[in-house]
Amino acid sequence: MFTNGPLLLFSKSVLDRTGRWEDHAVWPVLAAAAACGAALAARRVLDAGGRQQARSSRVAAVAVGCFTLAALASTLWSVDPVATAWRSSVYVGMALLAWAIAGFDHDEVAAVVATVAGAAVAASLLLVWLRPDLGLHPDGSWKGVYTNRNSLAPLAAVGVLVGVRYLMASGGWRRLAAAGGVAAAVAALVGAGSRTAWISLAVATAAATVVGARHWLGQRYGPAAARTATAAAAALATSVTVVAVAVQWDVPTFGQRREMWGLVWDRIVQRPVLGHGFFTFWDIEELTQHVLLRRGSAHNSLVEVGLGLGLLGAVPFTVIVLLAAGKAGSALWRRPGPDTWFGAALVAFLIVENLTESFVLWFSYSWVLLMAASLRPAPAADRLAAAAPRRASSGADG
Repeated sequence: MFTNGPLLLFSKSVLDRTGRWEDHAVWPVLAAAAACGAALAARRVLDAGGRQQARSSRVAAVAVGCFTLAALASTLWSVDPVATAWRSSVYVGMALLAWAIAGFDHDEVAAVVATVAGAAVAASLLLVWLRPDLGLHPDGSWKGVYTNRNSLAPLAAVGVLVGVRYLMASGGWRRLAAAGGVAAAVAALVGAGSRTAWISLAVATAAATVVGARHWLGQRYGPAAARTATAAAAALATSVTVVAVAVQWDVPTFGQRREMWGLVWDRIVQRPVLGHGFFTFWDIEELTQHVLLRRGSAHNSLVEVGLGLGLLGAVPFTVIVLLAAGKAGSALWRRPGPDTWFGAALVAFLIVENLTESFVLWFSYSWVLLMAASLRPAPAADRLAAAAPRRASSGADG
């Protein structure tokens, strides 16, 4: 449900309602999804018994808790207290859902992501084919079951990543199904035509592949050759990224976003510590008089957090993102394989996407997955946790 575009499209185009968050066809469903997240977290608590959390997981839990509490507390000084109160309450359920997902094993995470991305892509392709009046944007780009192409494209890119994971890890009919899924996701990505999604996918794929290839190169050509090749590939990938950004720098989309960030920064410095209140600034007409401030978001999650929560939210947000990147990268470095490649590529993709879109808002799956990645045990702690039951079993046998 936190891929919420279909919900908004249903409200606006099928029920002929407002399609806004406060719509009675929208907010109860989001609240119910948050309650389901809380239920999954409670189940994890019951299953965990008395097991102690790894230190890195505790740090992430504190960061997630601080961010969520900051969002709730901002009701006290928000420019729209009522909206902040109910929206941030849903984010409590999202944080609990992220904690529950962090307890899933690699196969379970991949299955969940594949199911959600696959359903979204399949439904979008069907809507574009059967009801182009709903599935296409007026400019001809595909939006599928979402409200715009920048919502469909990221989920299609996630579908590509999880499809590649299954291509690497599976055989037989599963590999054939994965190939079909990748083809469908690429078709949706091409139809949507989102530059940011393509750039994010390219950066994420390159970064994860460079890190993951080190182990294979070391086995085949020796450690020295592996280090040299990895460094060269990293330098090449960085150069290509810089060139791509430079080429796109003066494209109207990116030029307008840079101008918008300057306008938003002026608002941030007005309330640098506490912000204007979580997830409400863009609804206040008096604060968004400039034409570039009427687009509903800052198109950057860190800027968005600074606007809504100031330093109070920006600090834990940054910790969450850094932990997610560090754990995913470390897992791929230590244990390269389809699962860790997918985990690292997914986190890299989400981080790059959040540099150009405000996915920390909108009750987004993107924020849930980033929190979940930060909450996963670090690779070393994961191995210790796996070894503990074996030691206990050996002691009982003795």
